Amino acid sequence: MITRNFENWTIELEAVWNLKTGEDCEKFADLMYSLDGNEGPSYLNKLIESVKLKEDFGVYESLYNAIWAFPPTLVAQTLAKRLPEFQKRMGKYDQVFRFYIPVSNNDELLNAFLEEAKQWTAAERRTSISALKNWSIEDEEWEKVLEKLGKPAAKINEEPIPEHWDERWKIRLEEARKKEGEYSISSLFWKKGKKEWLEDLDFLLEVLALNQGKNWRQVDTMTNALWFFAHKIAYPTFVEKLRLLPNEKQVKILDNIKRVNKRKFKQLNEEINGG
Repeated sequence: MITRNFENWTIELEAVWNLKTGEDCEKFADLMYSLDGNEGPSYLNKLIESVKLKEDFGVYESLYNAIWAFPPTLVAQTLAKRLPEFQKRMGKYDQVFRFYIPVSNNDELLNAFLEEAKQWTAAERRTSISALKNWSIEDEEWEKVLEKLGKPAAKINEEPIPEHWDERWKIRLEEARKKEGEYSISSLFWKKGKKEWLEDLDFLLEVLALNQGKNWRQVDTMTNALWFFAHKIAYPTFVEKLRLLPNEKQVKILDNIKRVNKRKFKQLNEEINGG
């Protein structure tokens, strides 16, 4: 039987929280589900400390549920207080972000988070703001959090479609820009066969060279295929075409990619410019 005594519960948790075996995972989940959220701050803080692994284990779903079983405003306050240490411990892995998702779109939770954030030291504030900026790439709701913290995200204006473009390209992008949705522009690409993938690379590069305003995050989704299912077919040609572009346009494309995905930028920059 699982006990609710904090000391014993902690010993049991620490014995399995590296999740080395299937048995450890089962025990970890059992310990999570043994809580109902009325146990107090000590348990909540220990739960946050138990986020240790950098891989996205499904067992973390039980940990997420256990954390948010506690009074929501207490969770928001505690997550704000622990964010600097949490971020340093886990680095750039997305395990941190997932636990904060409810905060950004709930006014009561956000206010509790912001109130606790006032206690950050200058160093803690820098660490936390850096994390929030990264999260705002994934979820635009964090932009309003940054604004309330006095660090508004830079606005990106939509650039007009160049007059010299092929008429078919103009029509395709014009129609995509009229649509709403997180894939309105990125859905222009990678829908057809391998031949069309290669034929569309020039168009893709031209689109990547433009600032897309509110749709700037789609630079990531419109290039994902180059790192996944189209990697062998299209990626080498994409890199070669990018390398041959005028320096100004090449830099613009790399900057737009860097804004949404530093890993992609680093790889492309190394291949084209040697680092």
